Amino acid sequence: MEEYNCEILIIGAGPAGLSAGVYCGRSNRDTIILDGKEPSSLAKTKEIQNWLGEQEISGLELLNKFKAHAKSYEKVRIIHGDVISLMIGMGTNMISTRTANITSDIVIIATGTGKRKEVIKGESNLIGFGVSYCALCDGPLYRDREVYLYGNDEEVLEDALALHQMGCKTYVITNLLINELPEIVNNVKAQGIEIIEKMEIVEAISDSDGVIQKIICKPIDSEETVEYELSCLFILSHIPSNSIFKKAGVELDEYGNIKVDEHQQTNVKGVYAAGDVTGGLFQVVFATAEGARAGINACKLLRQQKKE
Repeated sequence: MEEYNCEILIIGAGPAGLSAGVYCGRSNRDTIILDGKEPSSLAKTKEIQNWLGEQEISGLELLNKFKAHAKSYEKVRIIHGDVISLMIGMGTNMISTRTANITSDIVIIATGTGKRKEVIKGESNLIGFGVSYCALCDGPLYRDREVYLYGNDEEVLEDALALHQMGCKTYVITNLLINELPEIVNNVKAQGIEIIEKMEIVEAISDSDGVIQKIICKPIDSEETVEYELSCLFILSHIPSNSIFKKAGVELDEYGNIKVDEHQQTNVKGVYAAGDVTGGLFQVVFATAEGARAGINACKLLRQQKKE
């Protein structure tokens, strides 16, 4: 087992974690960024058109730029591994992977949404290629094209209205009856958005280029299937955070997201969280902003602890 010691440990090497790493590096803090096996959602994103200064860039290219920036600081190290145990909030924090033990004064959790369980067959292979979890992020890419949203709550209806306003040909698929949906459904219907009720999506099918082509659906009360051709499927569901943090005493909200205050501080002193793991809008700009805030406040706390 490798033994590491650092002032700040950042768990996660996506936009939030790397942004935090840049700010810790700028403060000349001994920092380790733990890069897990599950790739950042950004790495799976085919195309980004809303990162300021880059009219169009692939997610992987943007992520590599973030990583190179963080690594440019002498005291920032990136090591590989997934957390399997951690003891936090008792002074020195102790974190273990399968190959290393790490001790740190401060911890920043920036693990993103983590690996999510598939809602429908074929979903994972099409992330970034016609399957999305963020209508606000990816909707503008599908203007004048047919998109479907899959979900049952007010969020899916709000996103349907947003996509319609963006110029997408928008449809909603829900497991519920229309009259069981939140009242905002009346606004959706008034915009001419078709709602397909009492239906579940069982599989997403790609074309020969690996891009989504159609979805196979099944009515709740029938075994017959129907198919819809589309350009994008937006799946609206809340993705729980890794339960290992809950077991360590980090407080989660009702959706499984890590709860933080305005400083990105969790309920455990010296433990911060940033990015998609805290919920909210899953966009790169929000993740990097939260990472910056977490890094700044982690360094501030460290100065206070060390009475510098």
